Amino acid sequence: MECAEYQKLYELEDTYWWFVGRRKLVSTLIQNWIPNGDQVGRILDVGCGTGGNLEFLATWGCETGIDLSPLALDYARRRRLPRLAQASGLALPHSNNSFDLVTAFDVLYHRWVTNDDRAVSECYRVLQPGGWLLVMDSALPRLWSHHDEVFYARKRYTLDEMRRLISGAGFTPRKLSYANTLMFPAVLAVRYLARYFPNLSQREMRPLPGWLNTALTGVLSLEAAWLRRATFPIGSSGVCLAQKPER
Repeated sequence: MECAEYQKLYELEDTYWWFVGRRKLVSTLIQNWIPNGDQVGRILDVGCGTGGNLEFLATWGCETGIDLSPLALDYARRRRLPRLAQASGLALPHSNNSFDLVTAFDVLYHRWVTNDDRAVSECYRVLQPGGWLLVMDSALPRLWSHHDEVFYARKRYTLDEMRRLISGAGFTPRKLSYANTLMFPAVLAVRYLARYFPNLSQREMRPLPGWLNTALTGVLSLEAAWLRRATFPIGSSGVCLAQKPER
């Protein structure tokens, strides 16, 4: 992403509705789909950014983060996170079978990930047999906007593309769904309007009044609860929880 966005991300990701809501979705998947999810074990966050997700993932185990951006890691170090490394998702600096869970949040779509097949294969390599991969990424090419360009996006995925990508590396998908579904009509409207009014894209990640931030967080909390039993047919994100075969 553009340099100025790292500062904004660092300041907002602990409280902004989008990030809080995403963590609620992640929590639902870990606790309801991974056996013994209360204590996963060794966790690797690929593309850890400014570190907010790493602090959150520490709830379930011993967390490690890698990111290609030295600026992102500078912000992550301000959180006093103990295990950070500058590295590419295309060549993870870890040995085979090192982790129980690998996460990648809005990473595979990035233009620095020039080969997403290779990135997913690297996740497969470092996971122990029976380990888990949790991916959330931008969905639906029709939603492409200036916002994606600011965040150095390369593409947006359909759910079928995500399934083929992850299955092709050898994983077995256990939960596959669109996400951010309840907010989809609003996201769709903003993205289409932004094609004619570019300033709208620049307002997508800005501090909101407290009541509005709380309300939007509540919407995603409701969706997280539904995701325990449901899958959604459309949404601005795609999510996949997949497992590496035991043998």
